[in-house]
Amino acid sequence: MRAAVAACLLASACATAAPAGPPSERLAGCWINRDAGAVTMRWLPDRARPGVLTGSRLVYGQTGVTRSTRYSLEPSDSGSSLCELGADGAATRCWAVAEGEGGSLEGGRAFIDAHGDRLRISVIGDGPDQDIFHGRRDGCD
Repeated sequence: MRAAVAACLLASACATAAPAGPPSERLAGCWINRDAGAVTMRWLPDRARPGVLTGSRLVYGQTGVTRSTRYSLEPSDSGSSLCELGADGAATRCWAVAEGEGGSLEGGRAFIDAHGDRLRISVIGDGPDQDIFHGRRDGCD
C-alpha cells in the first residue's frame, strides 16, 4: 500500500507543472486545522538565518497546548530541506523536499503541498508515512 501511495505521489508530481515559487514562499504564514480539536502551524522568517523559515506546530487539547514541535525549512544543495528541531534548536532529522522531480524515497522525502489556502506537509519513505500537518490558512495573531 505504501509503495502504491508513493508511486502515485511521484507520478502526480511529474505530471503536473512545477508549483509557483519556492516552498518557503508557499509555506510562510499561519495555518490551522480545526477538524479534531485544533492544531496550528506558524511559519515565520528566522531572524538569525536569512532564507530560512522556522515553523511551530502546536496541538491544543482541553487544557491548552498539549504538544509542541518545531521545524525549519532551509535551502540545501538539492533545493530545500525540512528539518525537525530539538529543544536546543538543532536539527534532529531532515528530509529533502520533493519539488516536482522523481527520486528515491530512501531516507524519506518531505512533500509540501501549499496551494491557495490549503497546506499539507507529509514525509514518505522514512518509516511509516507521516502527516506533519494538514489544514487551512489562518491569520497570524
